[in-house]
Parts: sequence; C-alpha cells; structure tokens
Amino acid sequence: MRKYRFIFTAILFLTIVFFALPSFGARKDTLKIGFQERFSTLDHYQSTLRVTIQLGYMIWDSLVTRNPDTGQILPGLARSWKIINPTTWEFKIQPGVKFHNGNPCNAEAIRYTIEERILDEKQKSPQLGNFKWIKKVEVIDDITFRIITYKPYPIVLERLNTLFVYDPVYCRKVGDQKVAEAPMGSGPYMFVKWDRGSQIVLKKNPNYWKKGIPKIENVICRIIPEISTRAAELISGGIDFGQNYTPDLWQMFEKHPRVVPMEVPILRVNFWQFDGSAVASKGPWNDKRVRQAIIHAIDRKAIIENIMGGHAGELHGPLNPLHWGYDPIVKELDYEYNPEKAKALLKEAGYEKGFEIDLWQYAGYQNQPNQAAMGYLQEVGIKVNIKDYTGNTGQLIKLRNARKVTGIGNFTWGSYNIFDADAILPSWFMLKEGKCYNHDQELNDWLQEARDTVDSTRRKELYRKAQIRIVKEAYWMPFFIVHQIFARNKELNITVGRDEVPRYNEAFWK
Repeated sequence: MRKYRFIFTAILFLTIVFFALPSFGARKDTLKIGFQERFSTLDHYQSTLRVTIQLGYMIWDSLVTRNPDTGQILPGLARSWKIINPTTWEFKIQPGVKFHNGNPCNAEAIRYTIEERILDEKQKSPQLGNFKWIKKVEVIDDITFRIITYKPYPIVLERLNTLFVYDPVYCRKVGDQKVAEAPMGSGPYMFVKWDRGSQIVLKKNPNYWKKGIPKIENVICRIIPEISTRAAELISGGIDFGQNYTPDLWQMFEKHPRVVPMEVPILRVNFWQFDGSAVASKGPWNDKRVRQAIIHAIDRKAIIENIMGGHAGELHGPLNPLHWGYDPIVKELDYEYNPEKAKALLKEAGYEKGFEIDLWQYAGYQNQPNQAAMGYLQEVGIKVNIKDYTGNTGQLIKLRNARKVTGIGNFTWGSYNIFDADAILPSWFMLKEGKCYNHDQELNDWLQEARDTVDSTRRKELYRKAQIRIVKEAYWMPFFIVHQIFARNKELNITVGRDEVPRYNEAFWK
C-alpha cells in the first residue's frame, strides 16, 4: 500500500511539474519564500531554529555581518570596535538609527538586549549558553558601549554576528507575549503580520539607514514543511525561492525552464548522536563496541554518492573543515565500512543476535540517507525504529534538550553562523548542556579551557584532543557535511553564503 501511495504522489507531482501553467514574472515587487520549519515564536532569543536567524537579518540589525563569499566579519550596526584590555571590548554604532516605530536604536538598546533578553535567567532563553561569556554591558553614550567578559574570550566578534538588537521601550510596553508575536526591529524589513502555521508578511523599511537596501518591496515567508509541496509551489510560481530540498529533485529542477537549483556547501554537519551515557535510554548503544559496530556497518560514502547524488560532503569527525580548530587527523581515525568487523564487535559485546534501536530525525533531507543506513544495519541484525519529526523541529529540540531522545538522535548543527569549534563542541559535549548525551569530564574540561584562552596554539591542541576522543569513543557517527539545496525563480538574483543565510535584503528581480 505504501508503495502505491508513493507512486501516486510521484505521478501527481510530475503532472504539476510538466502540465501546470506557471505564474512566473507576476509580481516584481514581492518575494515569496518557502520555509520548511514550523515555529511557535518570533522572539529570536526564544528559539534556536535556523529560520529565526534568517528572519533576524531581515527584521533587525545585527552588530556585525559576514561576507557571504569569504566569511570575513564586517561592520553592521557596530561601525567600529577596539580592545581596551583582554576582557573589555569597546564598540561604536551607527548614529541616528531608529526602530520601525521611531524609537532610537542606541547603546542602551544593546545593553538591554544582552542583559535583559538573553542573560536574565528569568527569560529562560535557549541562547543563554551562547552569551554566558559576557559579564556585563556598559553604556558610555548613545553610540558607544563596552562588553565586559569574565575571561578573555577568543570569538567575541563571531558571536555578535547573530546579536540582533531589540527595542527596550517597545518590549517593556507590550510584554513578552506580544514581542513573540509582533517583533519590532530596526532592520531592512518591517513586520506586518504572522498567520500562524501559514505565513509571515514583511514590508520594506523606507527609512532604513543602509541606502539601496532592501531592493524588493514585500516579502512573504510561507511555511511549507512538506518537501514535494515546497517543490511544486516553486514550479507553479507559488513561491520564488525554496530551501532544504532533497538531492533527488536536483535533475528535475535543472530541466525546468524557469527554475535554477543552487547547491551550497555550508558549515552545517549532519550526524548521529548516540545516547552513550544512558541519559535517556539504557541499551546496547551504551557500549562503545556497539557504537563502533554501527558505524562500521554503514557505507556512508556510498550513501552520499548513490542516494544523495553526491550532493553532500564526507564528514569524518565532529567538525566541518570550515570550522577553525578542525584537525585532519580525524580522517585517519574514522571507521571504514566493514560489515564483518561490525558483526565481530557485536558478538564481542554480546549482541550477536542483534537488537532494536530508535532513530530520531526531523530534517527532510535526512530521511533518504537514514533509510539507506537502516538497510545496512539490518544486514548486521540491528532493527531501527524511526521517530520522525519532519516539520516539527521545535518539538524535537524540546525533547532533546530535556534529554528524552532515546537510542540515536540524527541532528544537524550549523554553529549559529560561527566558524569556530567553540560554536559546536561545547554545545554537545559540555556536561551542563541539555544536548550532551555522552558524559566525559575530561572532554568537558578541555573544551572549557579552550573557551577560556586566547592562545590560538593551545586552543588548537585542546580541540585536537577533543576530536580524537569523540571519534575513538564513537560518541557520534559523523554522517555528512550538508550541501544545502536551494532553488529559485530564474528571474531572481540572490546570494547564499556558506553561513546558510540567503541574502534576502540584497536580492533583486532581473
């Protein structure tokens, strides 16, 4: 029955593709985007979803920005900065910037954002861990402020790349619930409305301080979790730009006269995290030999080449080579495809007859590789039970952070646009983190030391040790480096950086 349902869906989709009359070129003043994730809040600091970062760059101003090609940190709302001493950074912001309601976007707004929206524990911000290195913010004058850190912190500017500035007057007046429903920013686009589960509507900020930006008057962000529907909407002209497509759609997009597929190797890594320390579940996977057997049993390279059509990169450890601190030694230590060795390890661990294990997933592009991996595991006697949260990322994140993900969690991590090992390893391997399912005190201590020093040589030594430990203990199965597949109307000019952020503000119609 399932097979016939798939065939019917495929035929219906192809009918849409080849016989629908697309409505391309209709509205040159509007950009329609297809988002894949549902979300429950528009308060950036109450979310960790990638879509809220993308919205952030449209609605608010970030302190610094990034060159999409080189990754270089550039001035944003902060026009200049200097180091006063090892724990004090001074910033000057653009003068005269206003929020969409006319209130001033000044140094006090930055202090409020950091101290009262993020660091205040009553807010329970899921992003608190990203900014705990900040001790306080001192306002010098309207355009000057200082960030005081507890210790010298090596990636201050990287972190501020996703620091979006809130209006303290508005937030205090309307309260947290309204902030979550109707955001007030100073960015290139102004919030109009949010139809929950359906769409977000934005319009151009006519008084934006960066001249010539944005170039398109209106933006409609449609929520379309189902990949085939998102693809059909692009083909029919219902959206102009879509993201998170699966590799099997690439050739179809290439052949379509009005669609251009885009493949971008990004910072994001896709991995299986084992519940090695029985945080949520006791089972064979608590044994290192079993975890190693699972990795040996799966031909990851073949999955990338044959199932994903080469639209992904090989990953051998917990870091992407784009991360500062990556050590190529992980390639030597990684587990080769060897089903016989997998069987031997299972026998040695007492699981010769196999067992069942849960596998949790949520991103659309995870399912096909996971189905293939499940086939490999079945050959060595391991039955996988899929827990599918596609389109419900936020719900799975809550379960993960509450340490309720049993067996294996298939997660991805884009490092919050921060090209440094500190943006990924501490989040998953420091004991205080809800995402940590493999408790290793020594590993925790290495990561803390690396976070507390600005000595780059020592940091690299510590990250090398951390990567070796993670691979040898098989805390993760590194699956692949994500090559994000976007697709656009051929008349739309848009850039996507390796930071996984489409530059909607600079997009324009040809």
